Amino acid sequence: MTTASLATAAQVDVLAVRLSDVVRPADGQLLSADERARSSRFRFTRDRGRYVSGRAELRRLLGARLGCGAAEVEFAYGPAGKPSIPGTSLQFNASHSADVALFVVADGADAVGVDIELPRPGFGGVDIARRFFAPGEVARLLALPAQQRDDAFLRCWTRKEALLKAHGGGLSLPLHDFEVSLEPAQPASIVQLGPTLAGRAWHLYDVSDCWPGSYAAVAVDSTVPVSITSKIPEEGNQ
Repeated sequence: MTTASLATAAQVDVLAVRLSDVVRPADGQLLSADERARSSRFRFTRDRGRYVSGRAELRRLLGARLGCGAAEVEFAYGPAGKPSIPGTSLQFNASHSADVALFVVADGADAVGVDIELPRPGFGGVDIARRFFAPGEVARLLALPAQQRDDAFLRCWTRKEALLKAHGGGLSLPLHDFEVSLEPAQPASIVQLGPTLAGRAWHLYDVSDCWPGSYAAVAVDSTVPVSITSKIPEEGNQ
C-alpha cells in the first residue's frame, strides 16, 4: 500500500508477525535490565514469553536499520513511557493482540503509533463505546445495522489507539476528545480533531491487510507526504 512515492517523504514500514514464530533461545539476552525486570512481573508464562519475543523482535528490526546488534539498541522513555532512540531520526511503535504483533518503523516522520486487535469475546460493544468514544462516534455506531457494529467498534478503537500512541501522552489522554471514521466503506480518517491532538500534522491509515482477520491502524505525525509499505505475511506464517 503506497500513499505517496515522492523524493521527500516519510517512509513508514509496517510488519506483522506471529510471536511464536520468531522465538529464539537467546531472546532474553537481547533485552536490557529494565526490560528483563518488566518481563519478570508478568504473572503468566505465556504473557511473559510474548513480551520477551516482541521486544527482541523489535530490537532486531531496529538494529538492522541502525546497523548495530539488537542488544546494542538503547531506548529512552518519555514521561508517559513511550520509547525512542536518542540521536536517530527513526520513529517506531509496536502493538500486539494475542500471539500477533504489529511493528511500525518510520524515517522522516515526527511520530508514529500503531494498534492491532484480533476479535475476542467480551471486547467491544455499545456499552464500551459509550464510556470511551466521542458522542458523534457513538451516534454513528448506533446508526449502523446491528450486525455491523462489532466491526465498526474495532475499526474505531484501533484508529483512536494508534493516534494516542503516536501522540505519546499515555492513558491520561481522553479517547472521547476526538473522532475518527468507523463506517465500513469509509477510509481511515480523522473526522474531528479535538484539543488533545491539535497542532500536529496527522495521517491515519487502515493496515488490517497486514494480518488476516485483524483490525489495525497506523497514525503518523508528518509535515511531509507519507509513503507506507505494509508487509503481508506469507501463507504458512499466518
